[in-house]
Amino acid sequence: MAEDRRVARTRRSLQRALVELILEKGFDALSVAEICERADVGRTTFYAHYADKSDLLQGSLEGLGEHLREATRGPEDPSVHPALAFVRPMLEHAAEQADLFAALMRGRGGAFMQDLVHDIWCELIRERLSEPDELQVQAIAGGLGAAVEWWLTRAPDLAPAEVDARFRAAFEPGLAPQRAT
Repeated sequence: MAEDRRVARTRRSLQRALVELILEKGFDALSVAEICERADVGRTTFYAHYADKSDLLQGSLEGLGEHLREATRGPEDPSVHPALAFVRPMLEHAAEQADLFAALMRGRGGAFMQDLVHDIWCELIRERLSEPDELQVQAIAGGLGAAVEWWLTRAPDLAPAEVDARFRAAFEPGLAPQRAT
């Protein structure tokens, strides 16, 4: 069943307000009241959709997994292990949203966001392995998180394609025996 247009509009407005405020002040410093004011919705409306600002952040990230799945649909590139096919689209997305990613990496909100994204990546990796090894799944997702943080904070001039190639060079050899069917 499709989401009601008013509900979708309210959620988009709240998510947009969250992003704007994160860029201005960081996740930890913002309040639900500020989000509501920016989105021009009442607190009751906010709480009808989300439990708190962390729940709103989680709701805002839910589309990331589907975005990455959509970006990897179609013919597979035989030079890229299927479990890592989402990495380049993820890096391109991070590059487009570099200011937001940088703002989210600071403070407690950053750890929360990183945990949410880590879980999304683990799910994508598991889906693309014929026999997922949880240690590999966690290592790849954790390595990607560390690579993204390093890239955005220490080497932001690198192109997403370069980061992708270097990341795959580090992780694909261990995945070769487990190519998805």
